[in-house]
Amino acid sequence: MENTLNEKQTDLLRYLSRQTGPVPVDHLDGRVVRALKSRQLIDERNGWVSVSVQGRDQFETKIRRRRAFSPLSSESGARNARAESIKRAIDALELALPRDAELMVGEIPAYADDVMEGLRRFARRLEGAPK
Repeated sequence: MENTLNEKQTDLLRYLSRQTGPVPVDHLDGRVVRALKSRQLIDERNGWVSVSVQGRDQFETKIRRRRAFSPLSSESGARNARAESIKRAIDALELALPRDAELMVGEIPAYADDVMEGLRRFARRLEGAPK
């Protein structure tokens, strides 16, 4: 079975891969959990979810590697180029930061995972914004 994941499934697999331990299943979207579980990308035990060996492999080989920006794509433009550069920077930061890192955003401490997710949402908004 081809493991083509949608955006929510990719985000949850990324989130679980970055955690230092299992996450309570009741804190997650059940539909996404079931989809990843059916693909054997996550394991659920006693109400806790963690990434399986196949899930970690999927994350390392397919999700973490992003396709290079193609100037020939139909949606190319300044906004798309900016979004792609933000995504590349996020990938580099994720590799550099420890899993449980905290960052200062201005005067406010924040978990690195939350900051990265905010940047990802910003990049997605840039991609979908009208030109």
